[in-house]
Amino acid sequence: MNFETSTDPVSVTSDNGDAMIPGTKARDAAGKEAKATGKPVTIRHAVTDKVLATVKPEKRTKQQAAANLKAAKAVAKKAKPVKKAKTTKAAKKAPVKRNADAPSGMTAELVKLALRDKGVTPAQLNEHSKWKGAPWKWFFSNPKKTGVADRFGYKLKVERDGRAVTYHLTAK
Repeated sequence: MNFETSTDPVSVTSDNGDAMIPGTKARDAAGKEAKATGKPVTIRHAVTDKVLATVKPEKRTKQQAAANLKAAKAVAKKAKPVKKAKTTKAAKKAPVKRNADAPSGMTAELVKLALRDKGVTPAQLNEHSKWKGAPWKWFFSNPKKTGVADRFGYKLKVERDGRAVTYHLTAK
């Protein structure tokens, strides 16, 4: 795929996270991110996660590095100490605890559909969630291990009958 001439989204991945960007703008965005972080940025295919390009930051000269260090020290010297904020009653309340071992919200509803004996089709998932064009197989399981089945201990079974696809989740 020549992403630079395509408006299809690609994933720009750095240490700060991922971003879905049209292919025509991906190299510019990756260059800005690489320059800002000083680390290489990877452009990946949005569905297959195949590496399409890697953008490396421009190398700084010793003079540029010394000038940046000098400027940072000057700013730190001028900075005033930060005062501690007063805590309010709202801030003192205990944080809401979430169960990290089970899906919640819309994800829980979609998992419930996939746990049925007959499973769930992409059309049913689209209808129930209102998420249009979502990559459902990736949602359930992917190589990065960030899918629902990977995170919450389910096993994904994908059944294909011609063009029809059905997703089944089972407990491991």
